[in-house]
Amino acid sequence: MTVPADRPGRGHGHGRGRRIVRRSVRTLATLLVLGVAAVAGIAWYFSGAALAVDHSPYYPYVVQRAVGGTVQLDRDRWSEVPGRYGLRWAGGYGTVGDVTAAAPGAHPGSVVRSFTPVTGTPAAGTPVWVDPFAYTGDPRTALGLAYSEVAVPGDGGDLPTWYVPGATGATTWVVFVHGRGGTREESLRYLKAWNARGLPVVVPMYRNDVGAPASPDGRYHLGDTEWRDAAAAVRWAQGQGARDVVLAGWSMGGAIALQVADRSDVARAVRGLVLDSPVLDWRDTFARQGADRGLPPWVTAVAVRAVEARADVDLDRFDWPARAADLKVPVLLFHSEDDTFVPDGPSRALARARPDLVTFVDVPGAEHTRAWNVDPARYEQAMADWFIRTGIAAT
Repeated sequence: MTVPADRPGRGHGHGRGRRIVRRSVRTLATLLVLGVAAVAGIAWYFSGAALAVDHSPYYPYVVQRAVGGTVQLDRDRWSEVPGRYGLRWAGGYGTVGDVTAAAPGAHPGSVVRSFTPVTGTPAAGTPVWVDPFAYTGDPRTALGLAYSEVAVPGDGGDLPTWYVPGATGATTWVVFVHGRGGTREESLRYLKAWNARGLPVVVPMYRNDVGAPASPDGRYHLGDTEWRDAAAAVRWAQGQGARDVVLAGWSMGGAIALQVADRSDVARAVRGLVLDSPVLDWRDTFARQGADRGLPPWVTAVAVRAVEARADVDLDRFDWPARAADLKVPVLLFHSEDDTFVPDGPSRALARARPDLVTFVDVPGAEHTRAWNVDPARYEQAMADWFIRTGIAAT
């Protein structure tokens, strides 16, 4: 039988085509595996950073010079934000005020602010941090307020806590919860206003703070376990005569305070909430931070699932715009559209959903938890008005 001349050619072509397809499939499979591994690696890194406890010193700026009641620093959105702040460096502290007119010869990449020394003046070349706490030390050394250092029993051990007494017989107390990675010094810029109202104030550490017991896994849990320590502080206050409390929560401290009001055995004692730049929806916050790092939204979504798995936390519990109907007490809420760390969208959404309970105070130009720093007088007046309007009194 005569074989058609073109058959060997067709057979060779089909074999080569199959080999090309196989190589392409193998290449695509390899790329897919590498892609999955890359996404998994990003998710693991992102989730680890979200839960990591890191108390290492943070000094992102360098003093170019400090002379004549001014200090010149590197310029960025944090160092040029208006208002009053601390200036912290290794072994020293001062306060800085608003940005002044450019100093003669100042580099355009720098910012010049008024400066008042508290414990020294930094030399040129000193690494520093523009500190929103605005004070350093404890209530007595920073503000001249009497206070006691007490130990609040927590489920992981004793929690070092400041107790600042108020008016004799006061039955409404404030329990202050600082933000992620913060310290009790975060409360200092608010203590005088609360003390003037006669409100006793309790400022606890919580797990993983320096000097407090660590969590069993050494990680933050985004408020899902930390709320137990804040609830312990409320119980301690009740043991000292508090009938009810106002929970004050800053950033992640806001997420913690809301969980105390929602889940704890002392929830009925919560009379109101004061929240500053609070995390009201972790997914929204992570979406913003993922976008800032150039991650596609779907990659951030995978990373957020990794956060939930590693921390064993249900982030639906922390979605307060979705849970607005569960809010039970008056809320004073400070936030700014200029917050580049925790977006203000959920705060505004909660205020729209519960205008009966939420008083929203917009502070233009304020970065994260810096509303007081931008305008202390307006901030404290808004707080005083809220206490009067809601009928929350010291006794």
